[in-house]
Amino acid sequence: MRFTTPGAVTRASVAPGPFRTACDLWWEREEDTPALIALRRELDWFNEWLPVPNRFTVVAKGRRWSDGVCWFRDDAREMLGHAHALAALLEECGVLVHRLWTRDPGQLLYRDRWQVVAKPEPRQLH
Repeated sequence: MRFTTPGAVTRASVAPGPFRTACDLWWEREEDTPALIALRRELDWFNEWLPVPNRFTVVAKGRRWSDGVCWFRDDAREMLGHAHALAALLEECGVLVHRLWTRDPGQLLYRDRWQVVAKPEPRQLH
């Protein structure tokens, strides 16, 4: 499962995930609303428990690109619960969040107990 928010941040035009948007909301806040405080708590939880993948790089046309896309594994129940909570908080702050599912995220670049990073296939880019 993948959560996305509006915008395109990679060379491959893949929509960003919720973490960048949540961090931007936190750092650009004008006041500490209950939703933003809860959002910060969720970010802190992820910072403590979700490993940062060590590989995002895709080799294409002889160059290295950071085009890897993160997906939560469907058996990562606790992570998914927190991801749904983060998505709900983003929506409470006015950010549209899409939830995507796939059986084939693309060529796997990284895998741990909670997530995979995959090279996006052209059919997934738009």
